[in-house]
Amino acid sequence: MTKLIVISSSIKIVLFSGQAQFLFYFFSFQPEKSSLATQVTFSGLFYQINLLSTIQFFSAMSNACLSRLQCSYPKTLKSLPWRRKCIGGFCRMFSTSAAPLISPTAPLTVSSPSSSVSAKCVVQSDAPQLSDEWFALRRDRLTASTFSTALGFWKGTRRFELWHDKVYASETQFVEVARRNAMEWGVLNEAAAIDQYRSITGCEVNSSGFAIHSADQFDWLGASPDGLLGCFHGGGILEVKCPYNKGKPEIALPWSTMPFYHMPQVQGQLEVMDRGWADLYCWTPNGSTIFRVHRDCNYWKLIHGILQEFWWENVIPAREALLAREEEEAKSYWPASTHKQTGLAISRSIKLAGKCKLLCRETSGHVEFYHN
Repeated sequence: MTKLIVISSSIKIVLFSGQAQFLFYFFSFQPEKSSLATQVTFSGLFYQINLLSTIQFFSAMSNACLSRLQCSYPKTLKSLPWRRKCIGGFCRMFSTSAAPLISPTAPLTVSSPSSSVSAKCVVQSDAPQLSDEWFALRRDRLTASTFSTALGFWKGTRRFELWHDKVYASETQFVEVARRNAMEWGVLNEAAAIDQYRSITGCEVNSSGFAIHSADQFDWLGASPDGLLGCFHGGGILEVKCPYNKGKPEIALPWSTMPFYHMPQVQGQLEVMDRGWADLYCWTPNGSTIFRVHRDCNYWKLIHGILQEFWWENVIPAREALLAREEEEAKSYWPASTHKQTGLAISRSIKLAGKCKLLCRETSGHVEFYHN
């Protein structure tokens, strides 16, 4: 029996005559030995494809940990359920979804993963935003859009509500009406906003899936920016905001300065995606503005410590207690409404937001660029 072995960023595909099996292997590259050292084997089949004809072509990318095999196959392709890799009693989700930005004509290559392109575990999902499936994809990790809440930036019970959602992992998140309306307004106008950004800048905006931090010890962190800008080396990300303006979005005006409370999300996205800069685009029916945000490792070090404490000292121990049917003990891990370093994180966010440059302002079709 002949077999062809193709190895991409983190998938080993073994083809037997008449049948294809997708076997998943996670490995590290050893340049000095020009070989691949297997670290963890994730056993089990995800797909089985009975080939009716010869393979047409392969396509793969080295910038994501999931690649795809393109071939002729019958319409009865069967997808098996999600599998979980359990570490210390907690599970990480894996999917066979293809990574974004894959060219069907791209050559299949094996290369040493660099710091900027290695193992970005992009999980594609077609789930509509705010749907149950959309929430489920984010349930088992702390995502960039919730960083400001986990840091304690907001008054009231927002931090506790986030903890409760993560600990009890309810099928549906309950979001207060005002916040849900604001989120729905953003979802409704996001596509139009991205088109407007393209028109203003002339930049191509590539779609992005849900990304997980590439480092195993940080895979509890995730992000899903609204777009990817440019190539991985020197590329950036796009984050779109459509202000709800306290329930009156139709009279909203674009920001003149970047709101500090968006800094944790943008810096978190840059960390997870391993990119150097972001364009924060504020879209309103009455105009728009673009701000350039550069990655700041010192800022990330500060907020990462707070996020890590929230996750590993509040969320995870409470989950363990629930698994042991100790609900009262789980409640003992309720977080305070703020962290002892919340004030410092806010201060640093304000300072960093003040340094972000306003690139341009668009009003009624007129675009003015600023050269600072």
